[in-house]
Amino acid sequence: MIACRSVLAMLCGAVLLAGPTLALTLYVSPTGNDAWSGRLAQPNAARTDGPLASLQGARDAVRKLPRPLTEPVRVLFPDGEYELRAPVVFAPQDSGTADCPVTYEAAPGSRPVISGGRRLTNWTRRDDGLWETRVPRALRFEQLYVNGHWAVRARTPNVVWHGETPVPRYHYVWRKIGYDRDPATGQLVSMANRAFFARPQDVQELATVPAEELSDVTLIAYHAWESSRCRLQALDSETGKVVVTADTSFPFQWLGPHQRYHLENYRAALDQPGEWFLDRDGTVLYYPRPGEGRIEAVAPAAPGFLAISGDPTAGLWVEHLSFRGLSFLHTAYELPYEGHGDGQAAVSVPGAIMLDGARHVAFEDCEIGRVGTYGIWFRRGCTDCRVQRCDLHDLGAGGVKIGQGFIEPDEANRTSRIVCDNNLIRHGGRLFTGAVGVWLGQTAENQVTHNDISDLFYSGVSVGWSWGYSPTLNRDNHIDFNHIHHLGWGVMSDMGGVYTLGIADGTTVSHNVIHDIWSYDKYGYGGIGLYNDEGSTHITMENNLVYDTRDMTYHQHYGRENTIRNNILVNGRDVQLSCHRVEPHLSHTFERNIVYFRTGKLFWQGSFDGRQLRYDNNVYWNAAGAPFDFMGLSFADWQAQGLDTHSVIADPLFVDAEKLDFRLRPESPALKLGFVPFDWSQAGVYGDTAWVAKARALTYPPVQFAPDPPPTPPLTVSDDFEAYPVGAPPLDATVNSEGKGDSIVVTEETAAEGKQSLRFADQPDLQMYFNPHLVYNPNYAEGTARCSFDVRLEPGAELWYEWRDWSANPYLTGPSLQMAGGVAKVGDRVLTPYPEGQWIHVEVTATLGAKATGTWDLTITLPGQDPQHFADLPVGSPGWTTLTWVGFVSSAKAQVVWYLDNVRIAMEP
Repeated sequence: MIACRSVLAMLCGAVLLAGPTLALTLYVSPTGNDAWSGRLAQPNAARTDGPLASLQGARDAVRKLPRPLTEPVRVLFPDGEYELRAPVVFAPQDSGTADCPVTYEAAPGSRPVISGGRRLTNWTRRDDGLWETRVPRALRFEQLYVNGHWAVRARTPNVVWHGETPVPRYHYVWRKIGYDRDPATGQLVSMANRAFFARPQDVQELATVPAEELSDVTLIAYHAWESSRCRLQALDSETGKVVVTADTSFPFQWLGPHQRYHLENYRAALDQPGEWFLDRDGTVLYYPRPGEGRIEAVAPAAPGFLAISGDPTAGLWVEHLSFRGLSFLHTAYELPYEGHGDGQAAVSVPGAIMLDGARHVAFEDCEIGRVGTYGIWFRRGCTDCRVQRCDLHDLGAGGVKIGQGFIEPDEANRTSRIVCDNNLIRHGGRLFTGAVGVWLGQTAENQVTHNDISDLFYSGVSVGWSWGYSPTLNRDNHIDFNHIHHLGWGVMSDMGGVYTLGIADGTTVSHNVIHDIWSYDKYGYGGIGLYNDEGSTHITMENNLVYDTRDMTYHQHYGRENTIRNNILVNGRDVQLSCHRVEPHLSHTFERNIVYFRTGKLFWQGSFDGRQLRYDNNVYWNAAGAPFDFMGLSFADWQAQGLDTHSVIADPLFVDAEKLDFRLRPESPALKLGFVPFDWSQAGVYGDTAWVAKARALTYPPVQFAPDPPPTPPLTVSDDFEAYPVGAPPLDATVNSEGKGDSIVVTEETAAEGKQSLRFADQPDLQMYFNPHLVYNPNYAEGTARCSFDVRLEPGAELWYEWRDWSANPYLTGPSLQMAGGVAKVGDRVLTPYPEGQWIHVEVTATLGAKATGTWDLTITLPGQDPQHFADLPVGSPGWTTLTWVGFVSSAKAQVVWYLDNVRIAMEP
């Protein structure tokens, strides 16, 4: 701890002091004039000279000074509000030097505000209780701050307030749409990312929106770890068909039936305290919260505060600038007509403060809040910059971004050595729910230390931006001594308190305290404390305290030679640990850790499968007394694999785990195994009493998960694949392939009827033997289910056809049919030979629900022959009564093709 702060002090040097004693001082005042010199703190008697009036005016005055500077320059801002209409640009000519830096700072005892907003006045109270004012018709804004709060744009369903956190509630997509006519062009195109069927009652209110105003309505689609913000293009309120103006990041319902969305910005949605609405005629309406007897409202207008704009390629940097003690408040985000969506982390969203080509630029003791984007982005060619002891809050996206999402070919354009230390980063993701507290892309040698990060809907810190083992700049980043807490709020999924990607030699994630990570609970995973995702390599996670997560306290999707050491991992609600993928190298070392839990299971994986792991000297304890399962093995069998040879299942003897006192008693078995106690109280912000108290005052209520979604409507399928372009996937099914020459697409090569069918292409050496495979999710519970199809198996092709109930854990199997080598079988029973290279008709029926018999019926019709009936075939799992999954699996492990046509799936009462 002492070493960490000492290093930062050395990095920051004298800049952390109050300022140089010998410096040229310029003055700014809300009553100043940018035509004056700024050399006087107050106007002279003749009012011919005095302070400047704005940040831009101050920059211009500094720019006019003779270069090189011969003395440091201080620009002082007393209390007051300084309005911006556009970001102030700092270019290389605005730089200081190492000996003569330029500092824009608050005057002693002051907290000036640099505001990109406009105050809305002349509010009147209407008879219906709403407050109203009017603005010019040309003034459009999409965020509003009322009495210091981020007001909620009129929406449905309404948010649920968890303290000051507006947690969304949702409508659910009813049916997805595949290929359809584009309403703009009339062309037959894939609409999977642009259109869906809503439940008609959920969009009925939109019938009152004039057609010319429909694109004003915003639809927010929630994916697993991201969301898309869309504008409506077309709506059929009777059928529920919804079309947005451009593709979202992911297809609707790509993860299953519980795809969530909500709607914003139409008059009928203004129905909850704290909401507001701006009509096209300039009328602003606000529904007051309880106790709001007056309205102080600010509408953001400027898109950003500062643009630090150097040109590293030309060797021109903006450098030796500091901003100290300033409050930057109110910037706007306007959704473009085509909407906005990212694949992860709201990665393309800009910062209210943008830096390119910056060296030795610092933000100290600043406030950055009420912004529609990220707070700060050290984007291109930034080195040796700092954001320190700043309060970033009420953020449309996240707090700080470092680097870019790709490898810059010119080394001068690469960002590195950024310090993000001792900051408060809170209340984020208000527009972009997939945003991150601190994001590090392709960047190296950065320090993210001693921050308090809370109240976002996705990850706290994300490190790295490469998937798998591809080349990366990500190395020697240090994510240490942070307090990361209260993330997710049951909204997003697949998140981590600290989330890593790719090769990251020398990177540490240590001495952090991470807790209350709560993902959306209708997906099977996602609220994780320490998360090594795709290809994470050579990362050390040490001396972390993690507790109260929805899922794993530690999870590795896949990676290489990570070290997880000397951590305290407590109370994953559903599961504690995970190593997902089996790989031909050491996945990670897990040693001297304490794993303590009351609910859930120890490992996510149900079978060991030969994973290459190094586990030892750990303490495991289930305080509820439940038995342990080590990836399907007993502890003795687990140890027989060479794992946890010296580890124990024993109470670690915390002082008081119920009161979150995880200190160890002297007789703890963990100490005997080499566990080294660490002081987790050092995580989070440090400094003066008021600053530390501000962080400690951030308390949040328990998460309240959204109510269960309405029942998924049963799916009826009748598809002859004639309405698709060649090469397209089918509409109502999910295609699973690995992109290694395996595929499932529509073809004109052959058809049982018509001109087109579905072509399965298998390949050898696929990672999963069951790929490619096609899945329908009919969700049938009662009655008789019937499925028929035509299949043509070429020589060497294999079909594994099966019905399952995935609502059970583990899943239950119903009918199961294998067709391979010219023989159709159920289990070990041979039913009939079949001709390869010819079309065969298959029909399966089974009774579900209370009248289920545990059997099923099969009919196979071979070319030119009468149907063959096979009755009362046994289902695969006793107790199978529900059909959620119908799968067509190509399992040949060879380069072969086969064809599917005329798929019919229906439920008979």
